[in-house]
Amino acid sequence: MSKILLITVGGSHQPIITAIRELQPDRIIFLCSDGSKSQVIGQGTPCEVRRGTEVVEKLPNIPTQIGLGERFNEEKDLILIKEPDDLSECYLKASSFIQGIQQELPDAQMMADYTGGTKSMSVGLAMAALDYQITVYVTTTVRTNIIKVERGELTGQASVAPVLAQRTIEQFLPIFLQQYNYSAAIAQLRRLQSSMALPSEIRQQIQTLYACCLGLDAWDRFEHREALGLLELQMRHQEIRQLAVFLKRVINSRGQIEQKFDSDDGTEGHGYEIVQDLLLNAERRATQERYDDAVGRLYRALELLAQIRLLKSYGIRTGNVDIQKLPESLQNQYEQKRSLVKGVKGKIQLGLISSYELLTKLPDDHIGKLYQESANKIMNALEVRNNSLFAHGFQAIISSDYQKVKEVFVNFIEAAITTVIPPKLQLKPPQFPKNLEISSTTSK
Repeated sequence: MSKILLITVGGSHQPIITAIRELQPDRIIFLCSDGSKSQVIGQGTPCEVRRGTEVVEKLPNIPTQIGLGERFNEEKDLILIKEPDDLSECYLKASSFIQGIQQELPDAQMMADYTGGTKSMSVGLAMAALDYQITVYVTTTVRTNIIKVERGELTGQASVAPVLAQRTIEQFLPIFLQQYNYSAAIAQLRRLQSSMALPSEIRQQIQTLYACCLGLDAWDRFEHREALGLLELQMRHQEIRQLAVFLKRVINSRGQIEQKFDSDDGTEGHGYEIVQDLLLNAERRATQERYDDAVGRLYRALELLAQIRLLKSYGIRTGNVDIQKLPESLQNQYEQKRSLVKGVKGKIQLGLISSYELLTKLPDDHIGKLYQESANKIMNALEVRNNSLFAHGFQAIISSDYQKVKEVFVNFIEAAITTVIPPKLQLKPPQFPKNLEISSTTSK
């Protein structure tokens, strides 16, 4: 594995020589301005050793001093910075080179020493090194001169782990959370946790954020019990506590409608929390511009609302309707819906529309009445879903289609739930946070 060193060159060649001898790279890339490039490619003796303003010794250029010989290629190994005080040029040229090497030689060990050059050159190289996760070094000594590093210098690895960690937590993590992109957040936090030596308080903060993101990711995939196991441990944080309280009600609600689902850790609510959970999930998919997925979840929420209503209020399961649970006046009509397989009677199963039509036939059902008022709008909105590639057609769902379906379905579902639950239980369910305010001090 080759070792490649990027190093900024300033007015003094001495710390450059020290860094190269300490780090022993196989290849050296010099970042120079017009004023400092002579130390790398100048003829004769361009490097000067000074005592104050006095030149006490003149030496050959740096590649000659360290015996690079044919290992130095001026065309490939010198990056010329035209405007050494232009931070953007310094950063872009350094990062462009790093990108190229990482693509060409992915196994190379890259290093960066930012001791020499102008302040902008040093900052530009250091920023690029941090962004592309290469090891950063600085050559220094006990300073008696604030202008430059004097003799007796040593090269050491710069302590950048806390900087990288806080940069990820404060700048990149909020972007991922705003997009509900938990896989990216988890990958970044895992990298920080496994690849760096960090102070214990920052490591604890990362572990807490990691557990929270794992929990939210599991919840986003409807792995509700796994999510609770992860988030329940973080309930000392207020925003996580609010989510976990709602999640326990979702688990209980899901357990009531899904017979094989273990809801022992759930908390009883109004019973429609799993429907609200689907609405929030659809909202997250729309934020990611995954409108087909969003509409699919809205459709399932609409279907689930009817299923829960029929089960909670009448003991009727739409997947296997018990005729005896129906009013006597409807039993013969619904018996005709029973499936026949090779002459053997099967189940009576009701789809979305049939479920709502049954609710309209049951005496004084509040959701049934609301459906009668909204049926035409719902049927029109269903056409968007039915014509999509994820249902029966080939039409991609775009933002305007989603908004049309959302307006009809969400308004109906929210009105229906409000109609059938007590006022004291009519609480707005929490959406996943777009930022996690978990500091290193609160995570202890």
